[in-house]
Amino acid sequence: MKPRVSFLDAFLKGAGPSPALVAAFALGLLVVGLLSNLMYDLLTAWPASWPNAWLPLAAAGALTALAYLFYRQDARNGHRLRVQVDESLLAPRSPGLIWLFGPGPFVHLVDALHHHRQEGTRQHCWLVMQRNSPALETAFLELAHHLVEEEQLSVQLHPIYIDSLETQDAYQAVRTVWEREAPEELLHPAQVIADITGGTKPLTAGMVLAAVATGNSLEYVETDRDAAGRVIPGTARVVRADLSFYLERKG
Repeated sequence: MKPRVSFLDAFLKGAGPSPALVAAFALGLLVVGLLSNLMYDLLTAWPASWPNAWLPLAAAGALTALAYLFYRQDARNGHRLRVQVDESLLAPRSPGLIWLFGPGPFVHLVDALHHHRQEGTRQHCWLVMQRNSPALETAFLELAHHLVEEEQLSVQLHPIYIDSLETQDAYQAVRTVWEREAPEELLHPAQVIADITGGTKPLTAGMVLAAVATGNSLEYVETDRDAAGRVIPGTARVVRADLSFYLERKG
């Protein structure tokens, strides 16, 4: 099994240029410079330049051959990036959850909170939600009441407001939870998992990008459906979306 690497290592080694490729590029620039100077000399001083033209031509040929050797070395020793998403395991129980909160039913959020419930451990849930939305403020109050009165869940809710439903806003909000909000609650970022079940496509994209960039975990709530497409009650599962990056040598 190939060893896993972080996204940053995978990007730098898999997408970044190798020393051999950089050397080939530098030699190519030298060849272009030599040939450009030779062409200028021949056009401006043909009789004087012609007898010595073989020197820059020979140097350009030798440098071109050396650049090709470096290029072939890069082709042999380069890396191929492989990405694998494992969705076969349930998400680990985590005291912290990040959720993209919108108006409407919050049954899947409740399912996720029940999954992460641990006796003797206080739960924290960060709700990424749009600022100045009366509908969301009403839904937030209904959720808080529902968790205490009907679900008997002791969850500390943390609204994280964003100005617009855009990918960049969601990305920054989710990163803020992992990098600042979680430590303030004495939680390590690895103890906080982000759920992509709710939210619009741009918000989900922002959450996924934040998880990939920081190396933190993702999950989603999955349910079974009957032949008519209706959700079968009691089948909710909180699945971990494990993103793994592998670097393999070409060839």
